[in-house]
Amino acid sequence: MHARRQPRRVIATRPMARRRRRRRALVALGITSAVVAGTAYGTWQYIEEREFLLDERCEVTVGEQAMTLSPAQTNSAARLSAAAADRGLPPQAAVHAVAMSLQETELTSDETGEDEPAELFARGTPSWSDGPSAEVSASSVAGFYDVLEESWLVGQSEDGSADAEEEAAQHWGPQLELDEAAEVLQRPHNAQFYPQHLSIARAFAWPLAGQQPVDMTCHISQLEVPGPNPEALVDDIAATMPNALQIPFTEPDEGDDGEGDDGEEFVAEPILTDIVESSGDGEDTVLTVQVPERDDTADYQWMLAHWAIAVAREYGIQTVKAGAYTWDRDAGRWDRDDEEPSPSTEVTIGFARDA
Repeated sequence: MHARRQPRRVIATRPMARRRRRRRALVALGITSAVVAGTAYGTWQYIEEREFLLDERCEVTVGEQAMTLSPAQTNSAARLSAAAADRGLPPQAAVHAVAMSLQETELTSDETGEDEPAELFARGTPSWSDGPSAEVSASSVAGFYDVLEESWLVGQSEDGSADAEEEAAQHWGPQLELDEAAEVLQRPHNAQFYPQHLSIARAFAWPLAGQQPVDMTCHISQLEVPGPNPEALVDDIAATMPNALQIPFTEPDEGDDGEGDDGEEFVAEPILTDIVESSGDGEDTVLTVQVPERDDTADYQWMLAHWAIAVAREYGIQTVKAGAYTWDRDAGRWDRDDEEPSPSTEVTIGFARDA
């Protein structure tokens, strides 16, 4: 019978101990990396899902009720409101325009072609009118306001007549109810349908026409964000509100008959040297736009600031600063700045997403 063999004792040398510690360290590092990667992936998934599930909208809170429009509808409302302000019309003109567009096209632009103005109103003659004088309703923004402005000016010129009250009912004025305005402007839908849109039209048209500050915001996804396009934005500002922002334009040379040396018709160009200052490149571009001081007609700083939010998705805008407040696309709201407020004649627009 053989004696039981004792297990051989293993003596760990320093090299062996170092190898064991190295293996444990590598395992721990691998686990840590996996946790970090998993956390990063989870964060990315959360951000992606949050953006995907985001209910894109623009809203104005009236009392305890949030009035909402889609970003595309708000873009249209902003253009209607800015057009009214640029013509020097009462803000109620913008309210009526937005309400009528909501009824006729749901504030949806009908793109008619590159050289044709977008149509935000319905074509046709008034369905409620039997008179032979009924005309086809204007469907473009400019056409709509041409009719409204002419009616308003005629009404003002007749205010001193003996039949002023009777004449006033035949012309557009800010005092008219929405159904009355629809009849005066010979809109194509039944006049009784328009008043249902008055509340939401006023909620959006008022801040977009520069009548209320810090009043409208937009929640816009960061997915598929268009690249920054500050040049196109500046062109749009100059085309949309040249009179409101007091933008000067080039003039033909003295004695010029309106044609250039090449025989082509002279086209006035906006002079933006003292209106828009641009710094940075690409997404780091920052535009600082100078606006007139607030007057009895509008607060131009907030008219432009709200307008910029309404077109943010179109031009890749990420931030808008006016006074003591900054709108951030990620936050989807106006927040008071810790920095010194900007002048009341200035709006700053940024294209870089804050880290």
